Amino acid sequence: MAEQGGAGVWLIREGDVPYEELAPGIEIARVISAPASTSLGGGLLRMDGATFPDWTLKYDEVLYVLEGELEVESDGGSAVAGPGEMILIAGGGTVTYRSKAGTKTFVVLYPRDWADRG
Repeated sequence: MAEQGGAGVWLIREGDVPYEELAPGIEIARVISAPASTSLGGGLLRMDGATFPDWTLKYDEVLYVLEGELEVESDGGSAVAGPGEMILIAGGGTVTYRSKAGTKTFVVLYPRDWADRG
């Protein structure tokens, strides 16, 4: 369970939030959500050699690779990140995510309520 460490401060452990399937071979634990944040969203992604094609982002996103390797392709170019590296994606673009088996990333996006904004 997430612990509140004071007004607006939270300690969140990986085991605090369960993983759920986002797509075949991709699981997400949504660790950044209300009440911990009013505007940021995010969590941990486990990707097992998965591809998530043609996703149009309605938010800005940062993906920090903890384990494995993640590739994000957009408009014919791509960025590949390994442990300790991150990929920044500006909202509005259409991307394809690809991972090697055993990839884990920490993802943060803004705004959290992108789906409600239309």
